[in-house]
Amino acid sequence: MAMLYEIDRCQGVFVDACIRDEAGRLLMLSVYGRDTAIKELLARMQLGAQHQDGLQELTLKPQVKELRPQKVFVGNAKDLDKLSGRLPKCVYGNLNHLWLYNPVILAPVKGADVAWVIEPVPSLPNGEPVSKAHQLQPELVDKIKARLWAAIGQLASIPLLPHWRDPVISAIEHSMLLRMGQRGHEDINPLLSEPVGDFVVLKVTLDQTHFAQIVTDLVRSGRLALNPVTHEPAMAPIEHKASVTTDTGAQPALPMALAM
Repeated sequence: MAMLYEIDRCQGVFVDACIRDEAGRLLMLSVYGRDTAIKELLARMQLGAQHQDGLQELTLKPQVKELRPQKVFVGNAKDLDKLSGRLPKCVYGNLNHLWLYNPVILAPVKGADVAWVIEPVPSLPNGEPVSKAHQLQPELVDKIKARLWAAIGQLASIPLLPHWRDPVISAIEHSMLLRMGQRGHEDINPLLSEPVGDFVVLKVTLDQTHFAQIVTDLVRSGRLALNPVTHEPAMAPIEHKASVTTDTGAQPALPMALAM
């Protein structure tokens, strides 16, 4: 069962999932509550900082005291779309389920060369998300890679072959991929970006010029070929500048369980 969070200063509203970008800005929020409570939440988010009752940020308080509250910045509420439905009547009365989301997570944004990949993951028997335990099953890793490669293919200005997937993703993982919640990367706040709920959330930001050069170098080195090869050529790896810190505790943009 998913962990429920209460929204501070919003009585009767509960959250079971929240996805934020690298700076803690809201990308997706799954909310439960009665109709009046949901409408009040939406109205206060629209008011923002212009009113004393407006909500420019939300504090999600877990029902388990050992866990820390989660903060999410609303930003411009007009950028968010919503989808809602009424749940079957239960002991709690008539409850609504509301999804608030930024449309950028639905499809690659070609003008900005950005794409988001969001994949739900299972939990361990003790309730700890597999994503946090870095124990992703090979089938799930392959599924995430497939979705990531599809997003890269839609953004890329150069043609790509299907069997180039793993070498190319491996070559760009430090410079063009971010995993929300990762530590040791200068472009991400791990405490503000960690997903609330069981998700792996990846952001692809494709630098077209740099990406084309990486692919060109891989082709010239023999690591990318017209036809699939059954073995990796014995060549020195190609070095590319990575936007990661040199801290010994730094982690790659993808977890070790997703090693390319």
